[in-house]
Amino acid sequence: MNLPARPRQPTLLAQLGAALLYLAVAEATALPLPGHALGVLLQPASGIALVLLILGGTALAPALFFGSLLGSLLAGDAPLAALAQAMGALTAAWVACVLLLRQPDFDTRHPSFKIVQQVLLRVCGAGAGAGALTASTGLVLAGHIAPDSWGTQLVHCWLGSSLGMLLTAPLALSYLRSLRFPEPLRRVDEGILVWVAAMACAVAVFGNTQNPGLAPLTNAYWMFLFVIWSGARLGLLSTMALLCVIALQALWGTYQRTGFFADDLAAHQGFGYWSFMMILTVTGLSLSAYMTERRRQKAALQVAAIAFECQEGMLVTNAQGVILQANQSFLRSSGYALQEVLGRTPHFLLAPPAGEAQVSPDETFSFTPRHNLQRCEWHQRKSGETYPVRTTLSPVRDPHARITHYVLTLTDITDQRAQEERQRTMEQAHRKALVQEVHHRIKNNLQGVMGMLRTLDHKHPRLHGAINQVIGQVHSIAVIHGLQGSTTADQVRLGDLICAVAGGVESLWHTPIHVDTALGWQNCHITPTEAVPVALVLNELILNAVKHGGKSQQDVRIRLDDGQQPGSIRITIANPGHWPPTAAESHGGLGLVAALMPRSGARMTRIQKGEWAVLHLDLAPPVITVAPRNPPSHDPPSPSEPCPPAAGGR
Repeated sequence: MNLPARPRQPTLLAQLGAALLYLAVAEATALPLPGHALGVLLQPASGIALVLLILGGTALAPALFFGSLLGSLLAGDAPLAALAQAMGALTAAWVACVLLLRQPDFDTRHPSFKIVQQVLLRVCGAGAGAGALTASTGLVLAGHIAPDSWGTQLVHCWLGSSLGMLLTAPLALSYLRSLRFPEPLRRVDEGILVWVAAMACAVAVFGNTQNPGLAPLTNAYWMFLFVIWSGARLGLLSTMALLCVIALQALWGTYQRTGFFADDLAAHQGFGYWSFMMILTVTGLSLSAYMTERRRQKAALQVAAIAFECQEGMLVTNAQGVILQANQSFLRSSGYALQEVLGRTPHFLLAPPAGEAQVSPDETFSFTPRHNLQRCEWHQRKSGETYPVRTTLSPVRDPHARITHYVLTLTDITDQRAQEERQRTMEQAHRKALVQEVHHRIKNNLQGVMGMLRTLDHKHPRLHGAINQVIGQVHSIAVIHGLQGSTTADQVRLGDLICAVAGGVESLWHTPIHVDTALGWQNCHITPTEAVPVALVLNELILNAVKHGGKSQQDVRIRLDDGQQPGSIRITIANPGHWPPTAAESHGGLGLVAALMPRSGARMTRIQKGEWAVLHLDLAPPVITVAPRNPPSHDPPSPSEPCPPAAGGR
């Protein structure tokens, strides 16, 4: 319901102003019906009371009652008669106001053709009837009219109140609307011509015309010509003002018993004047309200047409999804002509299912949803090119909530996707650079820790073995971060890790370590989450080989081979010596190795080959990722490949 904003509580000054306005209009138009002292054919004050209640709220009712009572007293009515007249006027305006405000189509800012029906039923019918019933009954109870005159008084009060509200209320509301929404004057010359011709004709029709030659032409129905002209061309305000002028001229002729309604009072007690003005006013009000609504709708359609031709593609379909209209943006984007689109459903725009262009059947064929729908699709231009589109589907409903049309908004997001892809690439590059910088700083910090441990080793020679073992472990972790910081990928090659760990142990324990790689060995990477545990495991295994025979014999050998299972790698570490007993090894480096070993994808076996202690470490996914095998080559290995075979290696 589009109602006026709820007014604030009126001040004393507003109450006084409302009472004085009502009193002024009532006194200016107080022309009692001849022969009926309390009867009036036209009561414009009732329309003013209705407008004041609509705009100011029912809180103005006491002021209107006081103004009506004072006006009746000034007109010479008896106190009880004045009280009855005031109660009737207030009842008519209050009932009409309440009934109008309850209507969902009532809007004081935008008159519509539908509201004319509401005005006739609720204002002229219920409101004016309730006021006339109250006033007539009050006059009978006060003893100012005889009971047998109650019906006549009721009709006269109802006629005057209904005609007054029908004429005055739309005039006042349209005038206030013109003040709130001012528009430039248009058709001024035409308006002056209509007004001059209408008033001249009214003087001839309703005046004291004695010319027998003009008598056949002085017909009141000529007024319909000017009222219809004004309603169709000049708008609501001009039409209602013209109707008020005609009503006053016709009323003057009726009271003076001249012109077209000269015999109306004697023959019909003014009913002919009232019926003529009611029909003329309804015609003018209906036509002008309809034309005003049409102009507003036309302006809205022009705005909608401009909005329709926006940068985004738009389609309008009926309730079955058949395309009724397409804008130029869509036609330019799709490459189709308008005639090739109209009468088809939007499904023909969908690209054939292929790759990421696939659209599920539910989304493809559920074209008529009950609510708004937004999704991304792949469409195909007339040239065959596919492109991504964001589709927004909005149903249009009638006043009964039935879907009548659909509006599709099609946005080409090719550039947007390219921009998002560039953004993701930039973010990935920044992330890689940041991760490399973090790994580099961690490596430097770990090297600082190793330097402090070496200083501690010089101060405490008796802790040389234990400190060297800790330095080796820290070095293995530093190797991981160094390798991760030197590559764009967050993965470490297994061969690079073995070479780096073996080199660190070799420099700490002054023991030569030979690393050998099988011919055609398939390169692999260590899973980032397993890189540090694998590095510590390799450090402990190589250090164990050095301690148990490798240092004394100055010989430790490491070999990288393919594993027994596809996709696996075998690392063999051998040193001169024998494996210690099981009870002793649980407290040594192999116990730490067992704790650090990955739970899946890693297996360790030990064998004794003569005078050599041999350990096999088998690694498989998910610990490692094996790269495709490269064909054998006699070229020198690249720096990213495992260390070249050392002299004397197996």
